[in-house]
Amino acid sequence: MKQPTPSTDIRRDLVALLPRLRRFALTLTGSVPEADELTRDVAGKAIQKSHHWKGEGRLENWLFSMMRSTYADEMKKRRRMEPGGADISAAEAGRARGAVLALPDGLASAFLLVDVEGFTYPEAAAILGINVDLLGSRLCAARLTFAATGSATSERRA
Repeated sequence: MKQPTPSTDIRRDLVALLPRLRRFALTLTGSVPEADELTRDVAGKAIQKSHHWKGEGRLENWLFSMMRSTYADEMKKRRRMEPGGADISAAEAGRARGAVLALPDGLASAFLLVDVEGFTYPEAAAILGINVDLLGSRLCAARLTFAATGSATSERRA
């Protein structure tokens, strides 16, 4: 019996990571249909490029980074095609639902990666393609936004 190939392991692990990847895609796109499409695109790319992943480090870091760069590339293409250079990110943010998705651009992804998915600051910063200090400031802003929202909507206790 032969040993499983790395691509077999990637496919198995990829299936287990799909819900997490979809959540991350939602923070990037702000809409369910676009998040589903992005998740499908990244899953397909990951399978096609599985020979590039050498088994070093965490597979999810590679996949989350691939998703961020795929989304960024798609946004660049859309902006070039938009007449008048309309800000697509703002339009997508307007469609966003839920507390995390309602956060400004960049804050939702940082919050999801660190506080929900449990990535370390350096890992999340690498996935997002930013430095650790910027990640920290985005997390702080996201947490302050949640704190302000919570205090504004919660009832005061006597």
